[in-house]
Amino acid sequence: MDPRSNDRPGESAKPASATALALASNALFQLSFEASPEAMALTRMGNGEVVAVNREWEKLTGFDRSEVIGKPVQTLDFWPDERTRERSLSPLTELGRLADTDVKLRMRDGEVRLVRVNASLLRSEGEDYALTYLRDVTAEKLSAEAVRAGERVLEETNTKLNRQLRLYELTESVANVGYWVTYPGDSMVYMSRGYAEMAGFGDRNTAPLQEHMQGLLDEDRPMFESAIAALDGQTVEYRWRHPDGRVLWVRSRMHRYVEQGVLKAVMGVVQEVSAEKMALKAVGDQLAFIQRITSRAPGMLIEFQSWGTTRMELRFASAGSEELLGVGPQEFLSDSRHLFRRIDRDDVPRLVGEAMCAVRSGTNWQTEFLTRPVNGAARWLLINAVPELQGDGSILWCGAITDITAQKESQDRLKESETRFRSLTELSSDWYWEQDENFRFVRIDGDVERLQALLGQSHIGKTLWEVSNDGVSEEGWAAHRRQLAARAVFRDFEMQRKRGDGTTTWVSLHGTPIFDSEGHFKGYRGTGRDISERKQAESDIERLAFFDALTGLPNRRLLIDRLRQALEFSARHITHGALLFIDLDNFKMLNDTRGHATGDELLKQVANRLKGCVRSLDTVARLGGDEFVVMLEDIGEAPMEAAAQTEMVGKKIVAALNAEYELGDLRHHSSPSIGVTLFFQHLHTLDELLKRADLAMYQAKAAGRNTLRFFDPEMQAAAAARASLENDLRQALERREFVLHYQTVVDAQSRVVGVEALLRWVHPSRGMVSPAVFIPVAEQSGLIIALGQWVLEQACAQLVRWSTDSATERLTIAVNVSARQFRHADFCPQTLDLLRTSGANPYRLKLELTESLLLSDIEDAVQKMGELRSIGVGFALDDFGTGYSSLSYLKRLPLDQLKIDQSFVRDVLVDPNDAAIARTILNLAESLDLGVVAEGVETEGQFAFLLHSGCKSFQGYLFSRPVPLQALMLG
Repeated sequence: MDPRSNDRPGESAKPASATALALASNALFQLSFEASPEAMALTRMGNGEVVAVNREWEKLTGFDRSEVIGKPVQTLDFWPDERTRERSLSPLTELGRLADTDVKLRMRDGEVRLVRVNASLLRSEGEDYALTYLRDVTAEKLSAEAVRAGERVLEETNTKLNRQLRLYELTESVANVGYWVTYPGDSMVYMSRGYAEMAGFGDRNTAPLQEHMQGLLDEDRPMFESAIAALDGQTVEYRWRHPDGRVLWVRSRMHRYVEQGVLKAVMGVVQEVSAEKMALKAVGDQLAFIQRITSRAPGMLIEFQSWGTTRMELRFASAGSEELLGVGPQEFLSDSRHLFRRIDRDDVPRLVGEAMCAVRSGTNWQTEFLTRPVNGAARWLLINAVPELQGDGSILWCGAITDITAQKESQDRLKESETRFRSLTELSSDWYWEQDENFRFVRIDGDVERLQALLGQSHIGKTLWEVSNDGVSEEGWAAHRRQLAARAVFRDFEMQRKRGDGTTTWVSLHGTPIFDSEGHFKGYRGTGRDISERKQAESDIERLAFFDALTGLPNRRLLIDRLRQALEFSARHITHGALLFIDLDNFKMLNDTRGHATGDELLKQVANRLKGCVRSLDTVARLGGDEFVVMLEDIGEAPMEAAAQTEMVGKKIVAALNAEYELGDLRHHSSPSIGVTLFFQHLHTLDELLKRADLAMYQAKAAGRNTLRFFDPEMQAAAAARASLENDLRQALERREFVLHYQTVVDAQSRVVGVEALLRWVHPSRGMVSPAVFIPVAEQSGLIIALGQWVLEQACAQLVRWSTDSATERLTIAVNVSARQFRHADFCPQTLDLLRTSGANPYRLKLELTESLLLSDIEDAVQKMGELRSIGVGFALDDFGTGYSSLSYLKRLPLDQLKIDQSFVRDVLVDPNDAAIARTILNLAESLDLGVVAEGVETEGQFAFLLHSGCKSFQGYLFSRPVPLQALMLG
């Protein structure tokens, strides 16, 4: 019968219970079912009713079949929950079979067991049954788990052993240790890897006994053999020669292993200690060195440790304690009170207090104290200790105690000497001073009251020239600084000081340089003295001998002396001077009618007026009576220039002396007659010069008085001509007789880029007057300021006219500015105002200046040029190379252009020097980022040379002569 076959057709279905009973009662099935070694159960699928169970099922579950037959299997409480049961049995319902599924089932006694379930779906007489096989696999599972657990433990143990072996080998390598073992009756030595590497056996772990000890040094073999014979575990150290030649120090302990009285093995544990031996040797050498140094060092070295202010412990004292205090270092270490017993009792509180202060603050402890050794004289000692904070919060102090008795005695002697010195200087009329290497006062001693009037303590830190500049010329200071720089002794350096009350004091200084033991300069020391009385006496003597008592002017004697010096100066510097003899007209009449007192008052006022007409370097003297002499120095190299300068001063004197005088209640007018002679080098004697000036003065009187005359007729004519020219110049300004001519400036392609405005004078009778003739007269007379302003006005007006034409709107106009015009205080304001009111473009205006003009006052020039350049005005340096050119001022001046003087351009093709100068100027301008204009270009050869040398702008007859505006060719 196929339990899963369908009912045959036409056969009526039997009752389910009958079918099941028939199935159960089947003899073969019953026998198989009951005798099965596995627990079996037959259940109805529809309602879960238990149909049959065998004996194994009863054993497994603990249920009796009478208790379960006919009951639903769900009521037996095998499964933890219904959901688990359904999920576990789902393959049976879906596939008709459940194979080898392990599930946990609760038995009747409540024990949960692991059961392997196999089940098949049967169908009989139209109804489904489940035939289930159950087998208890709990023990089997536990056994398998035990096997697997054992395998895991074995694997972990093996891993741990391998790790421990590697760790041991690594430990051997790091610690430089190893071991060897021998066994009785075995000729081999067995070595650990660490020992094999240490002894030089490489990867080998065994070696014959004879080979094993070949590395042992012969000197250490007896000691090794003694140790291996004893085998008592004592430490032995010996040296081992490695195969690579190194000699190693090793430390070893050797043991025997005995079991039940029988020797089983001999082994040795070995460690390489070469580094330790080297370190110990280095420490020993260093300690020996320290001991040698400290034993030879002067004084005593100490080391102590402090814990707050409550505990202090001496750690080290050098052998110097024996010499200093008569106490050995060991005595100090055992009892530090030995030190305090030898300190002067008055110094103990201070010493302890300063020590505690240093401990609290953690700063250096430095204290002087007096000691009284058992044997010997008292000594001054200095303790100097440096703190070092330790990890436990304590402080380790390292320091030294040195004998400073000699220094203290020296200081006492120095103080005593200093006291004596101060007493002497305070009693002396001189005073003492010292300066450092920078010549600043560091000490001034002497009488306090006198010092306050001369050099007091307020001058400490200052140099002599910061204290006072009075009474010393620039040449005097320069000479004094040269003496200081040469480290020379100086004497009688005189200078003036002003007291608090305004009076003047003269001081004379003497000084000598100070050098240290190695010859290094350390400053100056010296003395000073008040020489006011002496200077006053000298001044009185000089005044009586060389000065006029009435007017205070130099007398004839001093005039002759100064005239002699002026002639020497003229010879050295190739320059002219002049003598002006002045006689007051009709002075005798005033003297006779109003008395000598009135005449003397007039002479004094004349003297003051004369001094106001000359420079500080000139001399005004009185020869006697109403005769005065003015001596002018350094008035020019050219005779004509000197004559012009002299005439200008003479006219100034005439004007000054013609002004009204107030002589008490009298208002008086006086006039002078002046005779003039020039002098140059040593062409004439002193007497001859005085006679010439005197004769010229009489010529002035003969000409009607109130005038001046030159001794030389030609110079007289030149002076007259100049006076006439100056008069014509004044009229020319009023009559507008001046015109501008223009000379073009071209670029490398000969295209006009600008013009230079040149002043011309069209005189009604003289015709065209050269600028070389009238410009110097205009400069000396001051008319150049008005002329220069007129030129600027005309140039600005022309720029405005050109700005309306595209062909000329980019042209520039260069205007020469004279020295006197540029230095005038109103030059910048007037120029700025002119540009503003005229509307001229400042970027098209260029001002040409000369080097001599700029060098006279560089700071003023930089300020004025910077102010005008800030709005666009350009600046060119005219006649460059003819003066004293200096790179220092070129870097500072806000220039745009240099103009090569025509004197260099003229001969560039024939004179190598001029060619080199021209090229140098061009290279210099390029490095300073300045433009260059070559003046005076007259030939194609000059143009080609300059163009090839890098010049880009040109001016000269080759391109255009200076012409009136109407003839100017700008195309």
